[in-house]
Amino acid sequence: MLQDTSCSESLNKMTQLPAIATATIMLLNISCSDQQSPLLSFHWKQAAELPIMKEGHRSIGFAGPVAGLHHDKLIFAGGANFPKGMPWLGGEKKYYDDIYVFDKNNNNDIVHYGSFKLPSAIAYAAVCTTPFGVLYAGGENEHGISDKVYLLQWDITTDAAVTMELPSLPTAVTNAAATLSGNTIYIAGGEMPSGPSSQFLSLDLDEPAAGWKQLPAIPRAVSHTVLNSIDHNGRRLIFLAGGRSRQADGISELYRSLYEFDLRKNQWTEKKSLPYPLSAGTGLAIDSDHLVLFGGDKGEVFHQVEELIVAIGKEKDETKKMQLNNQKMNVQSNHPGFSREVLMYSVKSDEWSKIDSILFDSPVTTTAIKWDDVIIIPSGEIRAGVRSPFILSAKISTPGK
Repeated sequence: MLQDTSCSESLNKMTQLPAIATATIMLLNISCSDQQSPLLSFHWKQAAELPIMKEGHRSIGFAGPVAGLHHDKLIFAGGANFPKGMPWLGGEKKYYDDIYVFDKNNNNDIVHYGSFKLPSAIAYAAVCTTPFGVLYAGGENEHGISDKVYLLQWDITTDAAVTMELPSLPTAVTNAAATLSGNTIYIAGGEMPSGPSSQFLSLDLDEPAAGWKQLPAIPRAVSHTVLNSIDHNGRRLIFLAGGRSRQADGISELYRSLYEFDLRKNQWTEKKSLPYPLSAGTGLAIDSDHLVLFGGDKGEVFHQVEELIVAIGKEKDETKKMQLNNQKMNVQSNHPGFSREVLMYSVKSDEWSKIDSILFDSPVTTTAIKWDDVIIIPSGEIRAGVRSPFILSAKISTPGK
């Protein structure tokens, strides 16, 4: 059985980062079809910047990092980027094994606390904060897709980040999604060597040696989805929102769908669709009734690039092929960024509302984390091939709090 221990006391090794620009959002009134939700206030900040790299230059950020909380420390690890140029210009993707640990100082600012190493480089794993550490499962690196599962923990006795290996997944998978309900981890979808996955798995962290269990498959094979759990009026529910699936013709389908899994009934039910197709975003449960999705890719540019890649592959004329390739590089180089919209779903009313906009570059392929009354969205991809070096935060407040 995994054991959890109490949080450590405040430590004095913190080095404060330079102040980062902040922006405040006006109060928003969120209404559902059958109820009036309280006013919700988001105060967005670029709360911190990732540490200087060992080469001495500023971080360019990472897509697909491992990120979460343990013993009141923010842990950020792994990820991938293109340090020597964009991929359409020949730049090679690099995977990382660095761990950065962050704390809060007396002013409640996020500050870099220490740096450590993972067992191996990893990006695009399914990631979830648990009472026992930050779990990451699958993902990929320069050697291919992984089936490995680890807990990344903050050891308060040694003042260091450590990893614990857990039972491997039944199959290697990348770009899957994870959530926690009780002390059980659930993982859905992802991409396998054979294509998108419809698998739905669980691992009881109180009895990890029992291994992964196969649950009823998700309604469609999908990757880059958002998976969240919520306890709603005594019902333990899991929601799967959006995502995408590459089709046989090389063009991906992006989804608006929302599915609910009732852990007691052990079945999936389709719920009210998102306002638009969305993949690679992030989200979390904000209370016992509401799920919130932050940003994501609506797919317009993504589809343009896929269509051009297919056309290039079919074209026999070298001159036309070069023209199509130049067109593709132009589309990628002028990527406008991803959706900044914040969507909220009410379990009670089965309705979606747009409640806000992120006031900075909106990252995808990362993880939203709730740290006290603040939502943390660290690094991620902000345009095709471009990562963010910043840790965004959104402070939540409601009337009377």
